[in-house]
Amino acid sequence: MSCQHTVDVGAYLFGSLDLSERAAFERHLGGCDCCQAEMLRLAPLPGLLGRLTLEDVENLDEIPSRPPRPDRRRRVVLVCAAVLVTLALAGGIVFLQAPPPPTWAAENPGTGVNGEVSMVQKSWGTEMWFKLEEVKPGARCKVIVFDRQGQREVGGWWGSDHGPDERIPGSTSFRVDQIDRLEVSDESGLLVTLRP
Repeated sequence: MSCQHTVDVGAYLFGSLDLSERAAFERHLGGCDCCQAEMLRLAPLPGLLGRLTLEDVENLDEIPSRPPRPDRRRRVVLVCAAVLVTLALAGGIVFLQAPPPPTWAAENPGTGVNGEVSMVQKSWGTEMWFKLEEVKPGARCKVIVFDRQGQREVGGWWGSDHGPDERIPGSTSFRVDQIDRLEVSDESGLLVTLRP
């Protein structure tokens, strides 16, 4: 039995995955026996490699004439460490999953427009995904993003001729926690205001 994600175990253990890749791998790990077994097998590596000195690395090609005798106590410690890492990962998967992205929704009774936005924090600002209903066909829509300091940015432009379940992308340099409100409008004026 094998899994294509077992190659991600090493990258995960050494902290080489970015935040979204790490979250996806942790979700996968909870249900994959193959990746869990590989995790147990590789768990001691970061600690062992951390103990290497420059001299050890320079002398890797020198093979001793007699292999060292196995150290039973060391094996027990390594197995216990692997079990603890596995339990910690399992607990992290259950209890430390990232919260879902914030979603704001509103309806403007005057225009009849329903709006919803899901926001994802990024290193550069915020990624936004809109769903809008009851916008007149053929309109050019835009979103203005207002932060809590009164600054504003255009977060995106789009045409209203899209499917009812189609998500519309937008973005802003403001972090999610800095955003006060989003105003969606077309040529005729304000369609809907989205707030937390």
